[in-house]
Amino acid sequence: MRRRLPWMLACLVTGGWLSATPPAWGLEPSDHSTIPFHTILELEQTARLLAILLDSGRAVVNDNQTLLDDPAKADKGFTPEVFERQLLDMFRGRAGIDLREIETVKLPLRDKYLLKELVAVSKQVIEDAQANLNRHGAGFKGFIPAVFGARVATRFTVKTGVRLKQTALVPRNPANRPDSYERVALEAFADSAYPREKVISEMAANSSALRLMFPLYATRHCLDCHGGPKGGLDRTGYPREGLTLGQNAGAISVLLPVAK
Repeated sequence: MRRRLPWMLACLVTGGWLSATPPAWGLEPSDHSTIPFHTILELEQTARLLAILLDSGRAVVNDNQTLLDDPAKADKGFTPEVFERQLLDMFRGRAGIDLREIETVKLPLRDKYLLKELVAVSKQVIEDAQANLNRHGAGFKGFIPAVFGARVATRFTVKTGVRLKQTALVPRNPANRPDSYERVALEAFADSAYPREKVISEMAANSSALRLMFPLYATRHCLDCHGGPKGGLDRTGYPREGLTLGQNAGAISVLLPVAK
């Protein structure tokens, strides 16, 4: 059994430790079966910031989708540096943290390390996509927010040991199928009465990991493929889900292992 925290928005406080490699930081309480509530809130902060940063990258790709799929342009000018500027602006607006000044921002060292790594991985994904994005005469290239997010999440998980995952109740990618914890959260998010952008978090009973679910919502560009008519084929040949603007479209799942 797991000890479930109340539905809550993660508080933005500092401190706390989690496992991240490299370097090897760790939380080492005398009793590993419990962790102080304030430390859980600190871990929630880390998880929520990572989810916001990943979703900010998705949003930047979303905002540039028309440019990226323009067959008349070869060099789109959407370089890793351009992407990074837009990403940092987006994250600052959403989280209130300027990652350009990260060395002076009042955040724990492990937060600074993980955020910098997530930015670096995100830029590398954009770098690796340049040849595809800049193909002259090609329209839709398959580089959409979900594809960007999946590539970033996979690389970040391998690099840091902190798992990021995009998931939904009925995902297009079988690898994104929700587990039992994620399904419960997704069902809550799907309720139209559920408070917008309110995260769901849980600490494992043995204090081995904190899990957090960050809800996602359908944007105008999302509806190009995921909107109506439900069941009609989108430009990828996949049946449309029939989503409407602003409707819940899944979540980012974060799992932070706590070092023993």
